[in-house]
Amino acid sequence: MINRVFVLIVFIAGMASGQNTALEEYVETGLENNLALKQQEFALDRSMEALKQARGMFLPSVSIDARYSRAGGGRMIDIPIGDLMNPVYSTLNELLASVGREPMFPANISNERIPFLREEEHETKIRLVQPLFQPAVLYNYKLKSSMKNAKQAEIEVFKHELTADIKTAYYNYLKAMQVVGLYGKTKILLEENLRVSKSLFENNKATEDVVFRAEAELAELEQKKLAAEKDQKLAAAYFNFLLNRQFSENIVTVENTRQNFDLSMDLDQLTDLALENRPEFRQLEFAVNAAQNGIRLSKTSFVPNVVGVVDYGFQGEKYRFTEEDDFWMASAVLNWNLFNGGQDKAKYQQAVLQKKELETRLHELRQQVKLGVQQAYDEVTVAAKSLVSTEKRVTSARKSFNIVNKKYKQGMAPHIEYLNSRTTLTNAEIAHIIARFDYQIKIAELERAAAL
Repeated sequence: MINRVFVLIVFIAGMASGQNTALEEYVETGLENNLALKQQEFALDRSMEALKQARGMFLPSVSIDARYSRAGGGRMIDIPIGDLMNPVYSTLNELLASVGREPMFPANISNERIPFLREEEHETKIRLVQPLFQPAVLYNYKLKSSMKNAKQAEIEVFKHELTADIKTAYYNYLKAMQVVGLYGKTKILLEENLRVSKSLFENNKATEDVVFRAEAELAELEQKKLAAEKDQKLAAAYFNFLLNRQFSENIVTVENTRQNFDLSMDLDQLTDLALENRPEFRQLEFAVNAAQNGIRLSKTSFVPNVVGVVDYGFQGEKYRFTEEDDFWMASAVLNWNLFNGGQDKAKYQQAVLQKKELETRLHELRQQVKLGVQQAYDEVTVAAKSLVSTEKRVTSARKSFNIVNKKYKQGMAPHIEYLNSRTTLTNAEIAHIIARFDYQIKIAELERAAAL
């Protein structure tokens, strides 16, 4: 492990020796301001709040319930108190009269009809509910925790992608800018070529078609330059978009933007680093953990749940709060779902299949990462060789053009040879610009692929 870290430091140091400080500052700006990244961070905040909500389910819930009712009609309760007591009272009064005493019991009591609903009633209470045995609360918390961790890893994935996108956009802008600059330099050559062609024609050393050809070449270059300027403007706008800036804002550039690829790390070492450090693996692993907790959560549908409930409050026909009106009640409530049409079993199977799907995706990701690192590594190697080749091509084309240009000014070379030599040089320089910045882009892609 120590050797691997040392090699990694050597690798990064070799790359950073030519790294563009301005670009690194732009990357930091993009990671702070990019709107898409902010959306990802808001989603993470939402996941953290969901985790807090799941944690709160372990704690008791306390609520105040108040009810005041007015009622009328409904069922009546008949109490035959008169039928029961009148004969008794009558007999007692007769007995009293027989001994010379005054009757003391009521002679006629009416039967009572009492409404089942109270005409006026209130109940005001505080209720406390505490889960006593509820496994779903625990596994729901673990599920939310895994989902939050997966979201954090997803943000890391997005940051890696954004970093590579910013670097790619920056190099594409520099590529377009230098192509525009090259066309500007070539325009000076073609303007000088037009002047020389006119001079040769005026001195009867060339025909007028040479002048027309020079004018056509200059017009064609102007058209290409306009197209290149449009590409530069679009590249700048996209780069500023990634940084959440005004599309026309100035972009700082440096003369030396070249960063070199250090071959001190081979393909196997880069692949190992990618398999160890790519945040996509952490994202999927947390998703698998979430799916496992989802399976456990679905199993809780088959076990009973027990909660404790404590009520304390006041009730009566008058809205008052006295010692005569208060009450309390404590309960243990068990709920056990014995059958609901097979829904719980189907939910459990869904959770199992989701976990298998994520595990298969994790295996596929390993293969994709290995392939991606190999492809990025090969592309950097090819781009480095292409860069060397285009440098040699530019050197040879420039020497050839210098010779032909001198001969043409002296009337010793045909105009077609001059144009061919100039076109060859321009194409070689454009190819070199493209190869140089494509090389930087390939390095950025290798950094992303190998999680550097």
